[in-house]
Amino acid sequence: MPDELPQFTIRGGDYDHVRDLATDASGIALHYEAVPLRDVFVRMLATRCYEVCEFSLANYLIVRASGDDWMTALPIFPYRAFRHDLVMTRRDSPLTDLRALGEARVGVPDYSMTAADWVRGLLRAEYGVDHRTITWVTPHKQRLPIPADARIEYTDADLETLLLQGAIDALLAFSPRDATLPEKERKLRSVLPDPEAAERDYLRRTAIYPIMHCVVIRSDVLVQTPRLGAAVADAYAQAKARAYARRSASVLPWGTARWDADMALFGGDPLPYGLNAVNRKVVATLASDLREQGLIKALPSLDALFLSTAPAP
Repeated sequence: MPDELPQFTIRGGDYDHVRDLATDASGIALHYEAVPLRDVFVRMLATRCYEVCEFSLANYLIVRASGDDWMTALPIFPYRAFRHDLVMTRRDSPLTDLRALGEARVGVPDYSMTAADWVRGLLRAEYGVDHRTITWVTPHKQRLPIPADARIEYTDADLETLLLQGAIDALLAFSPRDATLPEKERKLRSVLPDPEAAERDYLRRTAIYPIMHCVVIRSDVLVQTPRLGAAVADAYAQAKARAYARRSASVLPWGTARWDADMALFGGDPLPYGLNAVNRKVVATLASDLREQGLIKALPSLDALFLSTAPAP
């Protein structure tokens, strides 16, 4: 790419549908660097060190609700995930239903992380469990403040170890240490016996495929380079289109074995970008959950939160 073009590096997750994201369109040179996302979120909040990066959607909504507008989101949502399988317990635990978590002790790596916010909303809406009756066991170091009415117990111990010792009943676990072993040899299991069936039923009833992350640009960078938003949005859209063409496993939640049927279930686009009706519903649902959980005080205007430049499909 020509050296004289403005150069920007986007930091984000290692997904196949963004891995080849690079362009010099719109007079801007874009590069993509796959990095550990938790580090990106923590550093972005602490030092605002990235010009463009993938970011926690819930944390973005919380920051903007506080009146801070130093970053602006694009309606680009590179990572979605159902969270029915995130709640894990010991293999010998009697827990087999999320409805049983009402008085439980549940470990959570970071209280405000988007996945935990979706889980708490799911527990309330689908399983009738008020998150305030759960004791959330979590590390002292948190990305954002925890609401005063949350039932919190802080710990310096490893959460997975606490679960295995019986000190907590369940854990929001992304990658248990024995996840690569055959299922029967693992020490942990999902609380739900068949999380995929629950996810498919949830999607059919609600049309919600939960958004985890958005893409943000520092607002001062947007002032300096106004066309950057459109260039980033178009680069993401082109990379996603190429991933769809090669039937990438990263674009569907349940793998590619039923590609045609599952793509049809998602209307041909499981990862839609832009503020279309589907995305408005999903973001509005998360925002409503955040308000109910005390993480934001009022529902935001979605149009005010996202850059108005419409990305390509």
